[in-house]
Amino acid sequence: MWRTNSLRVAVVGAGIGGLAAAAGLQRAGAEVIVLEQAARFLPRGSGLSLFDNGFTALRSLGLEERVRAVTADGPPEIPVGTRTVDGTRVSTFRPETAAGLRVIDRTELHQALLGALVPDTVRPGIRVEGVNRDTVDLGPSGLLSYAHVIVGADGIRSRVRGSYAGDPGAAYCGYGAWRGITAAPVALEDAGETFGRGERFGYVPLRDGRVYWFAVRPSTADDEPEPGELLERFGQWHDPIPELITATETKRIGYQPIERLARPLRTFSRGQAALVGDAAHAMPPTLGQGANLALEDAAVLVSVLRPLATDPDPRAVPAALTSYDKQRRRRTQRIARQAHLLGAAGQWPNPLVAFGRDLAFRFAPDGLMDWGMRRVQQWTPPT
Repeated sequence: MWRTNSLRVAVVGAGIGGLAAAAGLQRAGAEVIVLEQAARFLPRGSGLSLFDNGFTALRSLGLEERVRAVTADGPPEIPVGTRTVDGTRVSTFRPETAAGLRVIDRTELHQALLGALVPDTVRPGIRVEGVNRDTVDLGPSGLLSYAHVIVGADGIRSRVRGSYAGDPGAAYCGYGAWRGITAAPVALEDAGETFGRGERFGYVPLRDGRVYWFAVRPSTADDEPEPGELLERFGQWHDPIPELITATETKRIGYQPIERLARPLRTFSRGQAALVGDAAHAMPPTLGQGANLALEDAAVLVSVLRPLATDPDPRAVPAALTSYDKQRRRRTQRIARQAHLLGAAGQWPNPLVAFGRDLAFRFAPDGLMDWGMRRVQQWTPPT
């Protein structure tokens, strides 16, 4: 299985963080395999936001040019901010605050990262079956038996994280979200998010004029809404919200309960294993930072392992991963708390409380909101 004398890294999970880490480690000279439980990759009808910090991480990993090729040349050329259900504008971000924003089709980003890997790096259809406190066991396959490093990039229900003492598991946030991308371009006069009473709707254009949108509503964790509920809830909201729903193929609209880690982890590393992305710090998508932080994780992980990539010393791996943990945990957990609080505020169902929230947004200085948005994007990669 392992063919070289380089650092041997097994990445569990072929999401954004796992693929970025794998590509960066290969560029550094390590031998990498990526184990993915899905038998094949299917198109996903959703988008995501990349900000300055995400692109800084991509630059550090040598992946920026590849990803820029599938993003718009610039930010949305329309106002970006928040509204109420009747269309009243509550706040608008300054153009410079959104200057680094690029919204990308998640499938296109995934394909770009896959294209950065050596052929046959990803092994689809392989599921991590068992985890214990000493190692990750794949049973008869034995693919991890001789790995120097195991990267847990396997999401909020990470089996790699399950080997950690005190794994908190997932916690339901009390709401779920539909996501979709229109089948054809739709002209927009603005972009951003609209707040209702316990409901939210957001939309932003992609590079080709199609529109990525999401719709959030309170629910129980096991709720499975009917497709018709979208228009029942949001069909009377301001334009272009009803049009965006009807312009999207029903089969390309997905619904997902929103979850987060039940409590912050005490460490992102243990022995030869380290966690990245949602496995380490799953959070609600309210700040649009999930993919960006996963890319940051990948960049830092590559930086601490680079000295070992072509001259591996298994004894040095735990200390390198401890350094990764120290560099990542405080920032990611702070942003996760902010995302959770903002998501909870967006779901306030009480009319008076929601009215007070909207007033606070309306009269808060735009500079204060811009500062908060810019602060999240401020990140310097390790040298």
